[in-house]
Amino acid sequence: MKFNLLDKNVSTTMNVFLVIANIINIIYNLPQVIKTYKTKSTSDFSEWFLFLRVIGNIIWIAYSVEIDSLLMLINNIVTVTASIFIGYYKVKEIINNKRKHIYSQIGDLENEQYQYQSQSQNYYGNKNKKVNDDLFSDNDEELNVTV
Repeated sequence: MKFNLLDKNVSTTMNVFLVIANIINIIYNLPQVIKTYKTKSTSDFSEWFLFLRVIGNIIWIAYSVEIDSLLMLINNIVTVTASIFIGYYKVKEIINNKRKHIYSQIGDLENEQYQYQSQSQNYYGNKNKKVNDDLFSDNDEELNVTV
């Protein structure tokens, strides 16, 4: 395996285009990687897009190695690296969203339980209060007790 910077099977013009394509590839991947790092958000990315992008570019890497094309190899390594980086944050976001969903369900259950307990306490508390008020009222009525 001997990598050449320039591809001897194509013209000099095409090699210049390959170099330009690699530079553009790095430039267009960097802003998204930086944005994802800063915001920690990948909500606009499809999981399938990232997965298929990585798989497709891994195949291109294998092809680049097979034909000894350094420029194609660099191009695809940059794309796979950017995709894996964004994919890491996508997986992290999916896990966090599932946790939030589970915690919100637990919170809903706790809220329902609290409301049930509050209603029960109000019902039985008022009932017991009425009984206690009847027994221990400050009513001046005398009790008629015959012995």
